[in-house]
Amino acid sequence: MPAPYDPVYGTALYGAGAYGAGAFLDPQGQDGEHTKVRRSLTPLPPPVFTGMKLQEDVSIGDLTLNRIDDNNVIWVCTDIEGWWVHPDPEIPDVDRGWSDGSYDARGRWQARQITLNGVILPPDPEYLPAARDTLVRATSLVYTGAWLKTRENPTRAAYVRLSGRPEIATINARGRTEFSIGLRAADPIKYSWNESDDEGYNTQIIPAKNNSTPETGERTITNVGNTSVPIFIEVTGPTSGPATIYNDATDQLFTITDTLRASETRSVTSVVATGGVVTITTSANHTLAVGDFIDLSGVTSTLTGTFQVSDIPADDKASFLADESDFLETPISPSGTLTRDADFLEIDTYERKVALNGITLGARARVDTLVDWLTLAAGANVVSFIDEGTVNGTASMKVYYRSGWIG
Repeated sequence: MPAPYDPVYGTALYGAGAYGAGAFLDPQGQDGEHTKVRRSLTPLPPPVFTGMKLQEDVSIGDLTLNRIDDNNVIWVCTDIEGWWVHPDPEIPDVDRGWSDGSYDARGRWQARQITLNGVILPPDPEYLPAARDTLVRATSLVYTGAWLKTRENPTRAAYVRLSGRPEIATINARGRTEFSIGLRAADPIKYSWNESDDEGYNTQIIPAKNNSTPETGERTITNVGNTSVPIFIEVTGPTSGPATIYNDATDQLFTITDTLRASETRSVTSVVATGGVVTITTSANHTLAVGDFIDLSGVTSTLTGTFQVSDIPADDKASFLADESDFLETPISPSGTLTRDADFLEIDTYERKVALNGITLGARARVDTLVDWLTLAAGANVVSFIDEGTVNGTASMKVYYRSGWIG
C-alpha cells in the first residue's frame, strides 16, 4: 500500500518515500503536523472594503486616510513602508592600521525613507477629479513639508518631504485610483504627538531651586519611546547665576552663564520726538537694553502698544522708532507706564540654537554646554534646574518634549 501523498510538497507523508529508506513516522501525529503547516501557509483573504473599519488613523498634513469624506469617497492607506522598521544606519568602516579589522566607530541613523501606499475609491467617476486634486495638494511637499501621523497609542509623527515623484494611477472605469508617495523624514525619529498642542509637545514646568525657596528644582520627565530625543527649553528669569540644568539619566549639563532679569514697571515722566525717534524718560533708572520690547500704556491716546528699544541715551531714558502720528495727538499723561516682561532664554537642543527674548544674536554666549546638548533618554529622566545665587524665587524652566521611537 503506498504512503499517503502530501499535495503541498509533492512527497509522501511518511514511510520510506517521505524521508529516505527505512524512515518511519507516526502517521497520526505527522498528519496533524502537516495540517497545521498547510493552514499556516494558506494566504489570508483580501480585506472586504464593505466590512473594513475606517478609523481615520493615518494622516499627512490636512489629509486624513482610512475614512469616508463628504463626497462619500473612500480613502484607504494600504501600507506605510519604512515606518515600523529601523531607518538605514551609517557606520564608518575605519581601517585599523596594520592590524585586522576596523576601529569601533560611532555611527548615525540616516534619514528615514518612507513610502505611503493607498487607494481612492470614489462612489462615481465624477468625484475622482476632486479627490485627485486633494491628494496632489496634500503631497506637493517640495517647498514645505508636513507631519505624517499614525494614530497608535500614542500617536506617532514624523516631518516629511517628497523623496521622488508620486505615482497616482486610475486603474478602472469606476475611478479606483492607487497611489504610492515616496517620502523622506530628515529626522528619522518618530515622535509622540500631543493632540491638544499645536506642535504636539508635552510640557513640564520646573521651578528653580535657589536660596530663598524650598523648591527641589527637580522633576521626572518620562520618554515612553525607545530612543533619545531632543527637547526645547524656556527659562524665565530672574536668575542671578550661575544657573545649571542637568539630566541625571544622560549625565548632560548646561550652565547659564549670565543673569536673567525680572520684569519691571516704570512711570513715564516725559516724551520727546525727533525725526521719528521717540525718547521717553522714566521716574527712576531702568534696566532696559537695546533690543528689548516694551509696552506703553496711558502715555498718549495714540502712543500705546509694543515698541522695540533702539537706544539707551541714559539710565532713565530709552529711545525707539515710531510714526509721528503715534505721539503728536495728545500731550503726555502723568499716569503713563512702561512695562517689560522678565527675560526668557530659549534653548533648542535639536537645532542647537539659543535665543534671548526671541533674539538669537549673541544669545549663544549665555549658555555653556560641556559636550552634548541636553536630551531625554528612553525611560525616566530626573531633570534639575538650580540657581545658586537667586534671592527672588520666581525663576522657572519649562521643558517642551516628545517621546521618540527609532523603529
